[in-house]
Amino acid sequence: MPLRPACAAALLLLAAACGPMSHAAVRPDLLDPATGRGSAPLPVAPPERLRVAVYGDSQGNSPVHDAVIAGILAQKPDLVLFAGDAIDHLPAGHMPDWGGWQYLVPLWPQYVRGYAWVSLFSIIPFPAAIHETLLGAVAPPRPLPDLNGWLSETAPLRAAGVPVLAARGNHDTYHQVDREQFAKVLSPPGGPELPADQFWYEVDLGGWRFLVLDTGDDLLGDTDPMPKGGPQLTWLEERLSDADRRGLRSIVLLHMPPFSSGKEEGGVPWVKRLVVEQILDRHPVALVLSGHIHAYERIVRPGFQGRPVDFVVSGGSGGRFFHEADKRVAGSAVFVEGVRNFVLLDLGPEGVSGRAIPVRVPGEAWKDPLSPIDSFRVELPASRPGR
Repeated sequence: MPLRPACAAALLLLAAACGPMSHAAVRPDLLDPATGRGSAPLPVAPPERLRVAVYGDSQGNSPVHDAVIAGILAQKPDLVLFAGDAIDHLPAGHMPDWGGWQYLVPLWPQYVRGYAWVSLFSIIPFPAAIHETLLGAVAPPRPLPDLNGWLSETAPLRAAGVPVLAARGNHDTYHQVDREQFAKVLSPPGGPELPADQFWYEVDLGGWRFLVLDTGDDLLGDTDPMPKGGPQLTWLEERLSDADRRGLRSIVLLHMPPFSSGKEEGGVPWVKRLVVEQILDRHPVALVLSGHIHAYERIVRPGFQGRPVDFVVSGGSGGRFFHEADKRVAGSAVFVEGVRNFVLLDLGPEGVSGRAIPVRVPGEAWKDPLSPIDSFRVELPASRPGR
């Protein structure tokens, strides 16, 4: 039954009035005093061997995130890579943020990749307005904790002087204010603030080039940050070629994985096609890291000149657990579900030594896995600058 005009107008007014108020400003006291951002400064003279911790998808789950951060600090890393989804925000009515105009759209096809049942909600009129109001008590588009919560939970890293390089996840990009706050707070330390809608960058450290990509939000009707031939993919090709010429080893960090055996959500086909097959396979990439899938998985597939490349997924730091699909993807070496985790990498001249480390969280069921839950090595040829 259609909404009466007066009811629809009331919903629109209420949504417009309530929506912006739920966005809190970033607290300056939570930022690093030296950088003014959510990361400590990068080391001026990095060690020959780098110890790097990788994790993703904290999604506002403070008890789990606190435990993961404590576990990471116990390993004394030189650098932390965060694979995205610092918050758990949702799109209002599964619609793009059009600065309030989304509330005027009477019907919108509801689509979430991997969740076919969501399409049933396409019959709901004025979906953004109803989500902001009537459904907001059940699934608020902008629940707490917000980015200030993530900053509070990662404060021990800044206190210990450990820098963080962060990729932006889909939950971090559903609202324009979220995109702006993420860019302001988590642009790489020591560099300029990145544009809110162009959040990709590189950092060179100790003979390694870390390339951080933006896979967007996979939301119907929203801007695609990775169009074929677009600025991000053009930049990626050029920066990988530059790393090859300079003899730097490249590690790629992105949120949505190109490959996954997750039952709830698998790998993202367009990331596989546009990023891996058309760009990464043309370069001697050392490692590809991602989150998004709330589990741990390592997939090995042939890359440049047939050399095996490890694709490591670590999204186990807060979101609800995902499960293993009935059939794993080709090259899947290990899939671990139901275990909070982070990955520890030791980077040296000879290559990479990696371990996936389980994290015990008070109050959560514990599978008592072996520690670590996975280990691997990536042997690399000797670096030859200027080749």
